Amino acid sequence: MSSVRMAEFPDLGTHCAFEQCGFLDFLPARCDACTKDFCQHHVAYEQHNCENSHLKDVKVPVCPLCEKPVPTGKNENVDLKVNEHIDRDCQADPRKKQAYKNRCSMKGCRRKEIIPIVCSDCKLNFCIGHRHTADHKCQGPQRNAFMPHVAHWRSKQASKPKPDTSNDEELARALQESLSTADRANLSPEEMDRRLAQQLQQEENQRIL
Repeated sequence: MSSVRMAEFPDLGTHCAFEQCGFLDFLPARCDACTKDFCQHHVAYEQHNCENSHLKDVKVPVCPLCEKPVPTGKNENVDLKVNEHIDRDCQADPRKKQAYKNRCSMKGCRRKEIIPIVCSDCKLNFCIGHRHTADHKCQGPQRNAFMPHVAHWRSKQASKPKPDTSNDEELARALQESLSTADRANLSPEEMDRRLAQQLQQEENQRIL
């Protein structure tokens, strides 16, 4: 009897568009991304491997510091938008912001990382995406790569009593020698600071004697 009724209504129901299913469903559901009809078991994006799910299944990124959603438009770089939020609008504790202070040195990239990722060749800091030498078009050791360490040493020396005479000449000679040593031995920043301070101290002692 049921087969006779089915023959009378050949257009009743729709076969599930999922290739591995094909179930005849009388109450099919239409995917709002690919506009195909599916049974209740395959209507979800992931259940029928929807090719257009990225157009609908949009997830709003959340700031890792203030834990608030960051508005992001279509085709916008999520990482870039989160970084811009942290720089401008984030109301999180300033101490948390300090964790994301390692900015990528790649031109045009504003991404920051929690931990520094320093290239062993050029000694510059990069994000995860530009950490390899080919990714940031590494040009080897930079001429001014040692200057941050000099500035760090100067800031430490500023709190100490200043001598009567200037030590710019001694600093220049120590800097030149330390740079060549750092290039050969691939010293850590802490070791370069220590050796620079040691060299300046030795020259200062010789000047006094």
